[in-house]
Amino acid sequence: GNTRASGRFEWTVSGKICGKQVQVEMCSGSPPRKTKYACHKSAPLAVRGDCAAVELPQPTTTTTTAIRELRELGALPLRTRARRWRAQQPVPDAIEDVKPENVARSSQGPLSVAFVTVWLGALPSYVSAFAASAQESGANFLVFHTRAESAPQVGERVKFVHLPLEELAIRLWGVPSIQRHFSRLSQEDFAARVKECYADDNPAKGNDLKPLYGALFERELQAFTHWGWTDLDTVWGKLDGFLTPQLLNSYDVISAPDGGRAALYLSGQLTVFKNVPLWRKFFDGCVEGEGNVNYNGCYVEGFLSEANIMYDEKVAMWFAALRKARIWVDFSMVLIERRWSNLSPSAGSRQLFRQQGQLTIRTDGASKALPYADIERANMQVHSLQNKSNCFGEFGQGWSYACIPSIEPFDNTYGVAYEIDPEKGLLLWPSPLRMAESGSIEFALLHLHRSKQQFAAHASCGAPGRTWKCTKAAGGSIDCRCAEPSDVDQTVDTRRPIPNIVHFVLTDRDTRFFDWPCYVAIRSAWEKLRPTQLLVHVLDGVEPSTADEWWQAARKYVTEVIPFPRSAVPTSLNGFLITHPAFIGDFRRMQVLYEWGGIYMDTDALTLSSFDDLRWWRAVFGRQGGDELRVTVGLMMFERHSAIAADLLEKMKRAYTGSWGVHAGHVLDEVIGQDKPPPGVAVLGHSTGFFASSWLASDFMELMEDSGVVDWSRCWSLHLYNSQTKHFTRDPVELCRVSGSRFRDGDLCRGLHLAMDMSDVYKMVDDGFPVMNSKLDEVFKQRAVEQAGKFPDLVSHSLDIRPDTRKDKVDEGNEL
Repeated sequence: GNTRASGRFEWTVSGKICGKQVQVEMCSGSPPRKTKYACHKSAPLAVRGDCAAVELPQPTTTTTTAIRELRELGALPLRTRARRWRAQQPVPDAIEDVKPENVARSSQGPLSVAFVTVWLGALPSYVSAFAASAQESGANFLVFHTRAESAPQVGERVKFVHLPLEELAIRLWGVPSIQRHFSRLSQEDFAARVKECYADDNPAKGNDLKPLYGALFERELQAFTHWGWTDLDTVWGKLDGFLTPQLLNSYDVISAPDGGRAALYLSGQLTVFKNVPLWRKFFDGCVEGEGNVNYNGCYVEGFLSEANIMYDEKVAMWFAALRKARIWVDFSMVLIERRWSNLSPSAGSRQLFRQQGQLTIRTDGASKALPYADIERANMQVHSLQNKSNCFGEFGQGWSYACIPSIEPFDNTYGVAYEIDPEKGLLLWPSPLRMAESGSIEFALLHLHRSKQQFAAHASCGAPGRTWKCTKAAGGSIDCRCAEPSDVDQTVDTRRPIPNIVHFVLTDRDTRFFDWPCYVAIRSAWEKLRPTQLLVHVLDGVEPSTADEWWQAARKYVTEVIPFPRSAVPTSLNGFLITHPAFIGDFRRMQVLYEWGGIYMDTDALTLSSFDDLRWWRAVFGRQGGDELRVTVGLMMFERHSAIAADLLEKMKRAYTGSWGVHAGHVLDEVIGQDKPPPGVAVLGHSTGFFASSWLASDFMELMEDSGVVDWSRCWSLHLYNSQTKHFTRDPVELCRVSGSRFRDGDLCRGLHLAMDMSDVYKMVDDGFPVMNSKLDEVFKQRAVEQAGKFPDLVSHSLDIRPDTRKDKVDEGNEL
């Protein structure tokens, strides 16, 4: 109504609708305001143009093609397009970021989260489902509603509070930043304007209040360690597995976007802040700089605008990040309609269960929509976006703090979580869906979004402890009913796909020194992983017996030693003998991982932290250093009877040539690097995974000499590459304890101290436990000669390629 006709519009549209008819709808205002909202829909318009010749440019906010030349780029520095935060003037009561009491909570009590929402007008029909599910989520909820009406009463964790607009106006006036900005108005005029902007017929405007919840409801939130915001169009699951104590303690802000856009923003459905002064009143001051900045960046003016400016999802991230919040953004928590459809095995079986408070969907466990996360490649894609923030094209530059890759074929953003660190930049982490062994996938909440008007939940199912069965129809409607006993299992399956079983394989028949790194590998795995079983698979049952003090000390952490005969692994493939202990181990570990599932570790792979979060994937690998950043085999994780493991074993068999690495690491790299990588797989980065160095002596020397280059808090394991670097690590005392060691303060020694209490190892050496020396080396050479005479099938440490010249040779590959 405020513009005159300008004559002609032209759009460039997707070739998918070329030659078809479309309608264009233009709207003003925010629905459903009857007096201030209007739309006009055009008559059908033909999409014209040279359909064959039109080639749309690739969007700049996603990367769909594989990056072939892999590089390790590190954290992305967040230049944020030269944006900055400044305080408003005058600021007599502004929060000073540097005061410790404003950024750290003094209470040492248990962690607790309270979610807040303000609802304008009549409560919606789906509020009962929200309340019933929220009551059993483990969090607390405060729902303030402006219309006086009865509300669901489900328990102590969900409280509905009538908040008349007059009281909302008083609370808003009490926020220092708002009172400063609107000091030109009398309090009466301010209240009148609040009533107009936040009237019943403008419910979307309530979203703009979310960044102020910490300040508006400070009194109600004082008993909680964390506060957050949410919406009513949500059905909740259990939150304790998602908002863990570690996560709540580590970050100032935690947010779970629904993945509808490949962007970093604060989700309107689930965002949590530490309940400290700074983060209760963080939405203060101004954000200045390039991009989509309204109200000169001093957004407080918009609180008395009738338009929904989307302060929660469009602006709040900038205020938090530029005020140096440490932020965690995770796309794996929230279920939306599209994700539900993609993960379901078929259109007729899109079922969701809410059982014992947990929210799960059923899949066949082999969905092609499961995420695949290659952290190094995803980081390269993030760098290629160059701090772009135009992920929502309709809002232009500055909508998101940063754009992120979108993963094909389902345009998914999940599989990777993003950490915004004010000092380090943008960091990437693997973030799996919580898929149980049975194939069911658990979510923190279901965001109804566009399905909320077609959502129905039977009232009788709202009682605590009742199990819901929700079915999604092809048209988008969701119907939730009380489940019959035959519909559900007696218990919710919480078993991760990858079992917590640790495997080591010894194939040298006591011809190699089981030294202190082997001891630390076994002990650290036991202490850090707490496995249900720690198994050592030993060729022909020949355990270490020569200078075996370290083995005997390690054996108390081993639940079972499992012998296997030499016949379990072929002696020959493709015309070449398999004689090297490492090659025998290459095939045996794949057999073991397929049969048992679990975690395979080389005896020089030292555990730094729990792998529990990684076990939600179906398979996990890591990249090592070097120019090619290859995926390598020294530490791998698989679900039981993994199709990926079976495929890998078959390809290894065909690729064997007797050369080092060809049939193992190179084949693994091929399987993981294919154009359509296997779903449900995570490939960890080089410096942020299992292998912070490489087998190259120069790389390992850097690890010993450099200090502070490797962030061990982002690594799960430390690999020593003992076959190539054992002359460096021969004596742990000389390496890391003696004052004259130039490696004492290096990254390697720091990592060793994280793996276990190295003072125990030092004491064992002081007490006479052996370390490798020339005399002991001769003992093991003689031991190899003795063992060769005892067994018909040769095991040799020689790297010579040995053609199979036996007259009665049989290619045993088919028997693997």
